[in-house]
Amino acid sequence: MKIAFFQFFPQTIWTPGGGETQLIKTKEALERIGVQVELFDIWSRRRDYDILHVFGSSYQLSDFVVTAKKLGMKVVVSPIAYTNKPKYLWKMWNLIDYLLPVPTLYTYRKRIYEAADVLLPNSRGEAKQLATNFGISKKKMIVVPNGVDKRFADATPDVFFKKYGLKDFILEVGRISTHKGQNRLIHALDGTNLELVIIGQPDPDDPSGFKEFKRLAKTRPWIHYLEFIPHDSPLLASAYAAAKVHVLPSLGETSPLVNLEAGLAGANVVTLKNSPIYEYLGDHAFYCNPCSISSIRNSVLRAYETPKSEKLRKLILEHFTWDRIAKKTLEVYKNLLQN
Repeated sequence: MKIAFFQFFPQTIWTPGGGETQLIKTKEALERIGVQVELFDIWSRRRDYDILHVFGSSYQLSDFVVTAKKLGMKVVVSPIAYTNKPKYLWKMWNLIDYLLPVPTLYTYRKRIYEAADVLLPNSRGEAKQLATNFGISKKKMIVVPNGVDKRFADATPDVFFKKYGLKDFILEVGRISTHKGQNRLIHALDGTNLELVIIGQPDPDDPSGFKEFKRLAKTRPWIHYLEFIPHDSPLLASAYAAAKVHVLPSLGETSPLVNLEAGLAGANVVTLKNSPIYEYLGDHAFYCNPCSISSIRNSVLRAYETPKSEKLRKLILEHFTWDRIAKKTLEVYKNLLQN
């Protein structure tokens, strides 16, 4: 079996995030169970693959996916598309799309979903949105959750503590932007006497947010900005293990990997609450309103005062490791080729 992986997120080429990690880790896990996976090279013009697996569903991918189907290729798409936009907006865009004589961004995205042989949403909540917002049949969707490396379960605080002398702090890992909420987290922690560690690159689409972040960090000695640490670095895993609480006060997410990584490393997790995230973490996380400074503060303090628990770690190990995800993905591939 020969699989080609493809992704098109031009804005994250130099600042990779969860989507890129999902692609690479799925590839590695599939290869461990004997599947041949290649990263699709647009200049090769090859199409001798059993399946083309596309990660993401930004409108730029529309012609690529549709053309692949016209050429007779089997196409699987992991949409990575959960949104917090209200239903009425999608109904309005659907109407506009119907009335306008030219294709809209809604049109291009819908073409991706309709052309694909199988869609692999990361959660039931995402699948429901695709059905409701784009009229996609649930029969062509199979939920395959995001995963996490088992190595995070074995992480210890030692490497991070030896390098930085920090332990039992508040941590946020992720691209630095207004959307991800580092600045809101800083305001929430003012006056708490808690140390905050931030790991991540600036979002090139939000220079003003990063400028404000640097201003806030400069005036607060309890903030430790460590910039970018590679995902596979033992230092990152050790940072999760050394933290008491990992916080993600993002305005919207599909199924963030940092929640799984932090939880598997033993940190208490504070995050926004939406349908996909609750599917993953259930009652084993602390939830906040990411738009409310007081809500973020209260949730972080509750998480900090609560002893670390093994329940979330066990849940993640049982359901969300990349090896388990690879087996589910391979089952989808086999069924698609058989049919």
